[in-house]
Amino acid sequence: MSLVEVKNVSYGKGRKQIVNDVNFQLEPGKIVALLGENGSGKTTIIRLLAGLALRWQGTITIAQEKVGTKTKAFVALLADINDFPSDFSIEQVVAFYETMYADFDLGKARQLLTFMELGEEEQLKNLSRGNREKLALLLTLSRKAQVYLLDEPLSGIDLLSREKIIQSLVRWFDEESLLVITTHQLSEIENIVDQVLILKDGTIALHADFESVREEEGIGLEELYRQTMLGERR
Repeated sequence: MSLVEVKNVSYGKGRKQIVNDVNFQLEPGKIVALLGENGSGKTTIIRLLAGLALRWQGTITIAQEKVGTKTKAFVALLADINDFPSDFSIEQVVAFYETMYADFDLGKARQLLTFMELGEEEQLKNLSRGNREKLALLLTLSRKAQVYLLDEPLSGIDLLSREKIIQSLVRWFDEESLLVITTHQLSEIENIVDQVLILKDGTIALHADFESVREEEGIGLEELYRQTMLGERR
């Protein structure tokens, strides 16, 4: 049974149409790469699934519930730590999330802190870009959500931090949940991806089982993306 269903969804701002007649279904137990050029609508799809976009057309359901206030309780969007005071410690941020979200697992957060090599006493103002992204992911994965939405968690950070983030996704991914990730670091995620959604000009250009594509065609994620965007796939 599908965990996420998107039917005939369109969304625009002013006169600009961002996504148009988008349709797809996603099952639990999958890591899905949502790919596309800048401005193709990836972040818009993430915001629609998170229940943050207004005045869109179509139907979106998560766990058979229409997207809205109720679904926010079991959808975890990549945390934004920029709103916290810069002198807050990691421990204070984690404590805030534990208070804010009933499904926050403090034990899991502490495991992730150790794995990410982050000290609870460290202040936000002293964290590198990579460590800030690791903290954001830690806060997100520590929730017991049904759907995890990660918009560009690997953007602009160093190689070792990216590796830690990818390793944490594999190690702490709940097989009963669904994870959707957007990124331009295709080669770095291809070993963890189950399905691929590619957006082009605001519509779904490809929705495929990546493992099947790799086995049957012998191509990687970058080549699949290139072929799709250039219209070379049959």
